[in-house]
Amino acid sequence: MSGAGAALSDQELAAALLPLVGGAGNVAAVTACAVRLRFVLRDAAVVDEPGVRAVPGVVMVATQAGQFQVVLGARAIPVSRVVRGLVDG
Repeated sequence: MSGAGAALSDQELAAALLPLVGGAGNVAAVTACAVRLRFVLRDAAVVDEPGVRAVPGVVMVATQAGQFQVVLGARAIPVSRVVRGLVDG
């Protein structure tokens, strides 16, 4: 599916991504730049990268500078706020 399909809300997108990166307990930090959601993970080995790639709205993923990065385009910042809320509980 690679980013295709029905558009998800920011909340749905955050809720879809979080378990695929190992859940809230695996996220040490999450930030965003203009187009990328940047995860610092406790254990990168548990990431379901094909699953992340398949989430509607995901353009691409990359691992860079110790971060698992999810390219979302202009939605990265609002989605990061939702993820942060889910992680901080």
